[in-house]
Amino acid sequence: MTRSRKLNVVFGVLVASIVSLSLCAGGPAPTFRFTVVVDPGHGGKDPGASGPGGACEKEITLAIAQMVYLKSLSIPDLQVVLARRGDEYIFPTDRVLEANRMGADLYVSVHANAHASAKVSGIETFVDVGESAGGRSWRLAEAVQRRLVSHTGADDRGVKQAELFIRHADMPAVVAEVGFLTNRLEASLLQSLTYEERVADALLAAVLDYAGAR
Repeated sequence: MTRSRKLNVVFGVLVASIVSLSLCAGGPAPTFRFTVVVDPGHGGKDPGASGPGGACEKEITLAIAQMVYLKSLSIPDLQVVLARRGDEYIFPTDRVLEANRMGADLYVSVHANAHASAKVSGIETFVDVGESAGGRSWRLAEAVQRRLVSHTGADDRGVKQAELFIRHADMPAVVAEVGFLTNRLEASLLQSLTYEERVADALLAAVLDYAGAR
């Protein structure tokens, strides 16, 4: 069984257990003050970037997103919705449009980076080119970047702009590039569950920072 398959099995069992406990508890369905869509980049036929040791972007982003989801279950006012829950391909714009449909408050897309030079490393967070400095997405990106660098100790490559699919989002939206799979050290770290958990903790903390500052 591959690492990705093992993680998906564990995730499925945990979610099923939580749902079962909730049903047994009875009572009204929970209401959430804040909803964030966490999008594990790539998936299915689109593996994304790759690196030494079999590092595969779609597996790493899914593992991180699943950790964010599971950790969020202890925060009553927060609802985390995953844009994909398994190894499936969903067109990126469709993910954003679904977030719009559900009226999500934030959209965070998780990715791992690649570069022609194996020496390049670090974390960077993107907003769409239409987002001005100081705007809602920019403020979310700053929170994400600050927390990721603080939790991981990675090089800070800052907040940047690019023409991205998140331009279709009705809510503040960012793309978090959590490390370079073309860098041997970062590829190794990003395949570590301990490091992935640090990234997940950082993303969740950034969401809470933004929600609290609104």
